[in-house]
Amino acid sequence: MSIRLSKYMVAASAAAFLFTAATTVEAADKRYTLGSLGAGTTPFLVNTAWAKAVNKYVPGHKIQVSAVGAATKHQVLVIKRRMDFAMGAQVAYRLMAFEIGPFKKLKGGLAMSKKLSSLFSYPIGVYHAVVYESSGIKSYADIKGKKVFLGPPAGVATRNVKMIVDAMTGLKAGKDFTQVKMGWGPAAQAFQDRKFDVWILPSAAPSPAIKQLTLTNKVRLLPLDKANFNHPSWKKYYSQPARFIATIDPTVYGKNLVNTAPVLTTGAYVGMSVRSDMDADLVYKMMKAFWDHIDEAHALSVQLKDTLTFELATKAMSGRVHAGAVRFWKEKGVKIAKPLIYTEADVKKFKARVKSKK
Repeated sequence: MSIRLSKYMVAASAAAFLFTAATTVEAADKRYTLGSLGAGTTPFLVNTAWAKAVNKYVPGHKIQVSAVGAATKHQVLVIKRRMDFAMGAQVAYRLMAFEIGPFKKLKGGLAMSKKLSSLFSYPIGVYHAVVYESSGIKSYADIKGKKVFLGPPAGVATRNVKMIVDAMTGLKAGKDFTQVKMGWGPAAQAFQDRKFDVWILPSAAPSPAIKQLTLTNKVRLLPLDKANFNHPSWKKYYSQPARFIATIDPTVYGKNLVNTAPVLTTGAYVGMSVRSDMDADLVYKMMKAFWDHIDEAHALSVQLKDTLTFELATKAMSGRVHAGAVRFWKEKGVKIAKPLIYTEADVKKFKARVKSKK
């Protein structure tokens, strides 16, 4: 009995040692969280590539991608130091600074925005309004009475798509059609399961999620109507920073996309943001890990080759550019386009203008 007990104690001691050793090794890596839009979107691909590069080439530092929730929530979490990286955008920076849209309940939005710093920018892609051909929906006007996913609740994308839909149709979410409220990932799965009728998502073309859908289903993309570009809602949408007009080549999705003509749509630039207080040397090393091995990011998806380029990476940043990123871009000889930056005077002027209209 005593011999068996002795062997048990030795085995238990060995197991405890191995557990402690493993925990120590794991604890040696400093962990970071990166908030992301869901799978199938361009930001998810970019964020995955960023995490892979850092995890591979910056010893002792590991990034985990969290594709839960809206980008606006991720930005607030970064500001509160409960997250380390998030998707940023000039329009989100504007909304936060002026305390409007999803940030209307914030106090001190401009001060909060200073706790986020830019690293690089890239085109998020273009809006794809996807329907199954069997639905009979052929234009935005046909979504009346349907179930429509505009984006996550309280997200900037949702706010933008509401303006686009209003400009194209005059239809209002909750009144003329049902707004499907869920995150990017669940929405992609729910649309595959045909739980709703219209799926609107921003992505470079070809979108991996839509490409997968067209393997076994006939689908249609709803085009914008340029005749409605004079609508007040369109003007409000397009007056925001970093907007552009584009077309989607229907051939990139194969024979199961029923569109035959280029699909008129719109898109925007977004970017990678980081906690402003993150160490500059560390951020510099992360930038080098990512951009010095950008071919590895391009290998993840065909769309990233035209999305992640030195030319676009410094084109549409907002607020302060992190010192570590500034150092990297200077070393590469890449000129940083003037970031979008607001001052206290800009905020006061904006609020005075809003007040005068009431």
